Amino acid sequence: MRALLPAHVRATARFTAPAQVRMLGLLQVSTYRGPARSFVRSAEDTTEPHLTLGVHSSGRATLVREDGTAACRPDDIFVCDQAVPFLLHESVDFELHLVRIPRVALTLTDRQVRALSARAPFADGPVAPLLGPLLRGLLDTLPAYSPATALRLATTVTGFVGSLVAEGPGHSQDVEDTVDVARTEGAAGAGPASGPVQEQQDLLWRVRAYVDARLWDRTLTPATIAAAQHISVRYLHKLFEGQGSTIGRWIQHRRLEEARRELARPEAWDVTVGAVAKRWGFANATHFSRSFRAAYGMSPREWRNRIRPSEDPTGADG
Repeated sequence: MRALLPAHVRATARFTAPAQVRMLGLLQVSTYRGPARSFVRSAEDTTEPHLTLGVHSSGRATLVREDGTAACRPDDIFVCDQAVPFLLHESVDFELHLVRIPRVALTLTDRQVRALSARAPFADGPVAPLLGPLLRGLLDTLPAYSPATALRLATTVTGFVGSLVAEGPGHSQDVEDTVDVARTEGAAGAGPASGPVQEQQDLLWRVRAYVDARLWDRTLTPATIAAAQHISVRYLHKLFEGQGSTIGRWIQHRRLEEARRELARPEAWDVTVGAVAKRWGFANATHFSRSFRAAYGMSPREWRNRIRPSEDPTGADG
């Protein structure tokens, strides 16, 4: 990576300890500030996989990774996997926040993580312009939050980060894959005729919206979904093959994702795990717990205990 920078920059690139380390719920925030300089973040071999989210409050920088360089301005968002080293060349006085986000809090696939980590800094689109200023505002007042409020805010941040996936080229590739599948299926006569990309995209979004609105319904099946969308069950399965998944796995993923979010909300901490499982369409708490552990490496109760503060000295927010 150093070879991508001028010689006088390479000579000064080094690891720099953060000026400040704070916690926002499950998120660890390291703040760096000072005059222009370059520093390296090496790959981390940790037991807890995580992503690093970076945002500048001030300054201009060049982000250097193995796949090249990119400019970073205030409010630009960049994401790096902990297993991939990166270098930042700060060209002027700066303040930088690096937010460590546990992978378990994001519910992203490995493919989505790779796509997100390979992106140039996010500056445009529907999510990035909201997330940059939000992060700066949160981090400027971080010590003032109670543990319960900090956890709610951390959940909001991770939700935004997950939404960044839809802005990347990997999402576009998913759409193209889906269109190719639809064309093949249409040629075989087992589904709708091939059509514009937008029609296929709209169909997939309608299916996902239909599923999201009925996650609570234990009778939700490929047959009922296909009938509601006026397509064949076979074509429905083909759509999700183009996404590298199945409709059944997608339903289970969404149910687990929403249940995990509910377990993390302070206002739901007095709700039993069984009640959360029932609310999100699981037949019973045992099945829910087994599926949750398979997806996230811990039981629902362990997840709740892990994120729940041992005490809230202010007595506020729950």
